Amino acid sequence: MLTAFAIDTSRIEHEVSTTGLSIVRPAASFLELCETARADYLAAFRRSTVQPPKKAFKPADLAKGPWRKFAIGSKNGVGESYAQLLQTTYFDPTCPAHPSLNLLFEVVIELRNQLMRVAPDFGSDPARDGYWNACRVHHYPRGGGFMMGHCDTYFPVKLGDLPFYQVMAPLSVKGRDFSEGGGMLITRQGERLNTDEIAGIGSLVVFDGRIQHGVDDVDPREVMNFDDEAGRLAAFANLYVA
Repeated sequence: MLTAFAIDTSRIEHEVSTTGLSIVRPAASFLELCETARADYLAAFRRSTVQPPKKAFKPADLAKGPWRKFAIGSKNGVGESYAQLLQTTYFDPTCPAHPSLNLLFEVVIELRNQLMRVAPDFGSDPARDGYWNACRVHHYPRGGGFMMGHCDTYFPVKLGDLPFYQVMAPLSVKGRDFSEGGGMLITRQGERLNTDEIAGIGSLVVFDGRIQHGVDDVDPREVMNFDDEAGRLAAFANLYVA
């Protein structure tokens, strides 16, 4: 899959080790995949019922349909102390209802696993691996969706000796889907970058989650509406402890 999109993992490893960040621009067909994956997400977004933020679910529950919930408060779902306001929808990456989104998750997982030097299907069998692939889309609504700048502390500990990479696939365009704010990170050299301005849909953003990153307020001059399809969207497939 990575070969099909001409993704060079050796370059990514070098750039992440030196600056903390690598912007990957795969073959042109990857942009087409991201646009159809976005359409898959929005179709699921329209029909998904919102679940309570603290209601627990298991990976097996996703076979019944996507799990959409708000993430609002002074801590994230694993207890790290940084404020955020967004909604997250989790997906079963084998469900036939969203094939393009599944294919995008497959690319993200394969790239993550190759960088981590684990088996290509690591995370697909929670009982075997001790982890599962948390395939999800973060949706920051216009009207002030945000994630406070922070450094990841939970995942590096839970992964133990495994290398830790964040792999993000943007599914929105700054200037089309939202106008202000967006992804932010600070490189190892202290440079502050807006990832939605230097990357955007059709790219992959790979970074060391232990560097400072977050999401600046998205369109704070608008009125917030959690059913609004616009806003900042990004796909992830992190390893969660089973």
